[in-house]
Amino acid sequence: MTLEELKKKTLSLIEEISDSESMTDDPDIEAKLPYVINQILYELARFKKIPAYEEMEVEKDEVLDLTTLGRNLDTEEPDTRNIFYQINNIQNVEYEYLDELHVKFLEDGKALIKYYKYPNKIDENTADSTILDLSMDALEIAPYGIAADLLKSDVSNQYGNIYANRYREMIQTLDSRYALGAIEIDGGIEI
Repeated sequence: MTLEELKKKTLSLIEEISDSESMTDDPDIEAKLPYVINQILYELARFKKIPAYEEMEVEKDEVLDLTTLGRNLDTEEPDTRNIFYQINNIQNVEYEYLDELHVKFLEDGKALIKYYKYPNKIDENTADSTILDLSMDALEIAPYGIAADLLKSDVSNQYGNIYANRYREMIQTLDSRYALGAIEIDGGIEI
């Protein structure tokens, strides 16, 4: 789904869509929309995590700051893609956790680091053609959370509460798995 499609779904839901370039004639909604979308996508990414991975050569006793995963540290501009959220696992080398954001490698080798990332940042400069990196099931829930936040200050009609309740219900049904687990027993078992 693109950012434009998400905006259209949300604005249609709250009956604020128009044929204008900004897709709405309400300047308040237009100004808030990218930031509310960003907030809701970050929230949904904590429920339906976005997998990412990196391979890197590591040396014994090297300490890795996990927050550097997915970032281009060679540029002065902050990179808003692949921002580390949470570690999944590390394969191919021995390691130990020093704390929740640092690991120490116990041997040389090529580490495969699997982690979860935040979605790409959305702001007023983000192109409508941007492809959103959450799964479709999470993106289909997003318009309800966005609508709830956009309308929460409109106390006269309570639409914000209606969308917020629906959003919370839908989050409860979101399946956080990307694959089903499996166990393989080789050679049988003895009871």
